[in-house]
Amino acid sequence: MLNSNYPDYYTLGYRDEPHSSTNDDELMNVQNNEKGVRKLVAGVVKAKREDGDIWPSLLTRQLCEFYENQDLTGRSKFLHILAKDFCIDLQETASAVQQFEESLCMTDRTVLRSSARLREALIPAYDTLFARINQLPGGMQFLVNMRADILSILDGERTSVHLKALGDSLKNRLQEWFGMGFLDLERITWHTPASILEKIISYEAVHAIGSWDGLKQRLGPGRLCYCFFHRGIPQEPLTFVQVALVNEISTRIQNILTDPHPDTKDPTVAIFYSITSSQRGLGGVDLGNFLIKRVVKEIQLNHPTITTFSTLSPIPGFRSWLKTIVNGELTGVSNASHEPLLLSSEIEQLEKLWPSRSSLESLQMISEDTRWLDDPDLSRHYQPMIERLCSQYLILESKRSFALDPVGNFHLRNGAAIHQLNWRADTSDKGTKQSFGMMVNYIYNLDDVEANNQQYLLDGIIAVSNNPVQPALEWAFSKMRKRHTD
Repeated sequence: MLNSNYPDYYTLGYRDEPHSSTNDDELMNVQNNEKGVRKLVAGVVKAKREDGDIWPSLLTRQLCEFYENQDLTGRSKFLHILAKDFCIDLQETASAVQQFEESLCMTDRTVLRSSARLREALIPAYDTLFARINQLPGGMQFLVNMRADILSILDGERTSVHLKALGDSLKNRLQEWFGMGFLDLERITWHTPASILEKIISYEAVHAIGSWDGLKQRLGPGRLCYCFFHRGIPQEPLTFVQVALVNEISTRIQNILTDPHPDTKDPTVAIFYSITSSQRGLGGVDLGNFLIKRVVKEIQLNHPTITTFSTLSPIPGFRSWLKTIVNGELTGVSNASHEPLLLSSEIEQLEKLWPSRSSLESLQMISEDTRWLDDPDLSRHYQPMIERLCSQYLILESKRSFALDPVGNFHLRNGAAIHQLNWRADTSDKGTKQSFGMMVNYIYNLDDVEANNQQYLLDGIIAVSNNPVQPALEWAFSKMRKRHTD
């Protein structure tokens, strides 16, 4: 479903203001008229400087109002027209390329002039539209929501190359506009305006906040919450992190969420236990990386006893990955990682426990039905195998050379190192559904962050912080080492 939470600004209407050559009657018909849509967009992107500031602004507001009033089908149609008909002018680009090539044997001034023309030709027309919208009050939020619409449409149209290019171009502009210089870091406290606190409750995506009392506990002693705001989208928490100040690396999320009287005396460890981005339209815009680095500096300044920075992170895709791999093995689809799904010792154990089933059938049963977690005897048998498979998922499974697990990829790209797996760390229904209740700690060792980031981005090497490595991670870690030394 497309995002419809646009600012009220765009629903006020501007019927008392002059329009472009697209009059009111045409505007009413343009919803089913591709020619009218093109005329509306062209009026904005082709507005000349000599038209002054007011006229382009009026045209842009008219376009925004029109777009906001469309249903899902109408917005999709609008965006496809924008993507295909207002991209790079290929004829102008070809002419500019030819002129540039011819200028290479001429004066420097001629080369610079022709290169400027070529550079201008490579800018799609819709970039002008983005810039004009951004100049409007409320325009930044409109663009963020428009990108959310694009991503929603692409979910069902992955082959739409023009629409993907439109989304990528808008993402690049948003990346510029949401740089560190435009973001304000604020600590969220119980005294923060209620309108913002309500949004924190509503947006929290990792560990749901069930009540105002629950929020108060997360903002109380030994707990911190920091949020990024943008000046162009006031009062809107864009991304926020929740932190627990403790005396050892946490291995159970329920201890953090429910402890009514945390020990607040001279904490030594900061646990980042929830990071939430509230705007889908900012997906891929690197706010989380900025946020963690800024918050680390704030904590170092205000809590000098803190020496360790760790996460307690969910593993949201592990169980679904395991079920997919097991089902693939049973139906003859090969394991994409080319690693054996089960070790010989695990096969032997499963066949001894369930002699009427094959080992893969037993593993399928284990992955589908989690009631065994409440059976101490079965849990004791299954835990080493499930932990090893989870280490395979976290360390060996990849997508385009990076960790398949999205949470892990985020922290590893930021320079963190995987530290340890935690069994039964999240006993909630959500935790069980995602990862059999397992969670993982990533460590931010500030002296190693840059090196970890470089080796991960350049070579796909995942840093592991413990020496010796935790037994639950050792199998996968040794496999990774072998991959990079062979």
